[in-house]
Amino acid sequence: MADNNEHQAQIEERKKYTDLILNSTAKNKVVIAGAGTGKSFTFKSLLTTKGNNSLALTFINNLAGDLAKDLSELADVYTFHGYCKSLLHKISVDGIEKNFNYYPLLPQIITTDASILASHLSKFEEAIQKLEEDERIEFYLKRANYYNAVGHNDSVYRVLKYFMANNSLIPKFAQIVVDEYQDFNPLEVEFIELLSIPSPVLIAGDDDQAIYGFKHASPVHIRNKAIDKEYELFELPYCSRCTQVIINSVINVTNKAKELGFLKNRIDKNYICFMPEKGKDSGIYPKIIYASCSIQNKADARNYIGKFIESEIKKIPQEEIKLARSNNYPCVLILGQSQYLKQIYGYLESRFPDVDFTERKDDDIDKIEGYRILIRDKNSNLGWRIILEFESDDLKRSIINSSQTTNSNIANLLEPEFITRHLDVVSILSKIVNEEDVTEGETNSLKAVLNLTLEEVKVIFHKIVEDEEKSIDDGSPTIKLSTINGSKGMSGGYVFIINMNDGDFPKNPRVPTDNEICQLVVALTRTRKQCYLVANKRFGLKYGIKQSSFISWIDQNNIKKIVVDANYVRNLTSQ
Repeated sequence: MADNNEHQAQIEERKKYTDLILNSTAKNKVVIAGAGTGKSFTFKSLLTTKGNNSLALTFINNLAGDLAKDLSELADVYTFHGYCKSLLHKISVDGIEKNFNYYPLLPQIITTDASILASHLSKFEEAIQKLEEDERIEFYLKRANYYNAVGHNDSVYRVLKYFMANNSLIPKFAQIVVDEYQDFNPLEVEFIELLSIPSPVLIAGDDDQAIYGFKHASPVHIRNKAIDKEYELFELPYCSRCTQVIINSVINVTNKAKELGFLKNRIDKNYICFMPEKGKDSGIYPKIIYASCSIQNKADARNYIGKFIESEIKKIPQEEIKLARSNNYPCVLILGQSQYLKQIYGYLESRFPDVDFTERKDDDIDKIEGYRILIRDKNSNLGWRIILEFESDDLKRSIINSSQTTNSNIANLLEPEFITRHLDVVSILSKIVNEEDVTEGETNSLKAVLNLTLEEVKVIFHKIVEDEEKSIDDGSPTIKLSTINGSKGMSGGYVFIINMNDGDFPKNPRVPTDNEICQLVVALTRTRKQCYLVANKRFGLKYGIKQSSFISWIDQNNIKKIVVDANYVRNLTSQ
């Protein structure tokens, strides 16, 4: 009876926090909400009262995808760059046409151009993200105009500048909701400020989860909003994702960080396990498991982390595997640095049928993208410029120099033989796009130019699923490997946080960064059921590795230690 009363009290208390937000008449609101505390539910409840003319914004695709599932009938849901891309197709912005090319790697192209045309200029993305109005942005936009192209950040910048000059044209919404504000940079913050002029805004975030400093984001912005008199402050403290031990450990980490002088000006907040939903799991998984592995090597025999994870996966109850599939989250989520993830993936992929690890290759310019653009427009400056990226430095330098001095199209600066040779490839690729027959000779030509088979090219152009069986529910656990930064928007039933070693995480145990502390909070709070911290004393030829000092930040009464050494591994093989 006591548990029932306590559960009912939490249910009523959680509703009070939500009702305070929904009943507020403040135009602008800021909600401090940790992982799993019901932001999407609150957004949906608020938007239900506002009609259909609303907007929801976040900053990365998988977060936008999750919001869209919940809010698509109530609001237009976008990432920042997705929203600005849609606007640029409608408004008239000086320098680019409405049929511009959207090319995320445009900053790389322009950085190379700058090395030839203006070698004193660099860090164009930084200038745009931080709104540093200097000659870098001027040079960037001029080259982008030449290519009739935009990338992620400059798309936001162009729309921001357009609306700053045309305040009366800023779109008006019944409600704007903004998620993950702690990971916004000055460009994105200024954009939200502009949108909030004619429209009410609700901003949500958690400065304990600020991990995107690499894009010049800062938790300072949400901390400033928490004390801004133009915004009413709320919180959502009840977590329906994590167990009690995870909640306690997050509190341990943030308290220790403050004690040591980190997370300065952190927003004080409550973080409470919502026992009506997590009470049972909290009893089943009362401790974090810390596995200390004596060695880690890519060779199967010494892939101790892989062996340990494999043995733990085999213990997962079938009902938990089914629950993860039915609720569309990974049953197993493995988080860490790429050099470790590669080895773990190499071990697990041959032992389980549904293992997903996609290394980020977003920074690699792809020649085939140049051909794809030329299929649409044979005179595209961007298309030819991408092709030039794979030619000799002398040719690239000559054409880029000429493009600036003459402002002629690149196609007019190239030799006829060069144009013909590449347009032959464009012709073959056009056949593939139109699903026409391709001759053996044309197939060989593609192989010579692109180093891809005909089937591989078809996969690229038609997005054919190569292995449809992977999506079949055969009763096996879904396993996902990711960096911690890449895990935003994810959660998993059983979460393994690997490379818990000083020198890896944190890099400097004497002075961990705020970003690393927040990464630990993010990693821990991906957990729905059981969390594992995994360290290793040796990695390949590197000996004497010490366990992460972060492990000592967690109450040791909440940790169960397992030593994964040769004896442990022998016992596994004998079972």
